[in-house]
Amino acid sequence: MMSESRTITVDPESELGRALGEPDEAPIILVRNGARFRVTRDPDDPWANYDPEKVRAGLRKFANLLTPEEADRIKEGIYRGREEGTRPIDRP
Repeated sequence: MMSESRTITVDPESELGRALGEPDEAPIILVRNGARFRVTRDPDDPWANYDPEKVRAGLRKFANLLTPEEADRIKEGIYRGREEGTRPIDRP
């Protein structure tokens, strides 16, 4: 479930405000207590051109691309990885 966006007003004289005002297209990385957040410059609403019928058509195009046997092998690998663990034993 997607939550609604929050709007936060940024002081244009702050470090973030100045970074947002630069013409550079590179993302801005915010760091708070070690957590990193990536801010991208996307002036367009990502849902503006969303066409549910195109999504359905794309899903239909790729439906049944895998054989049932291939799907079973993939699922087995996933379940085996979950049982065995995918990280080294000394890594939390």
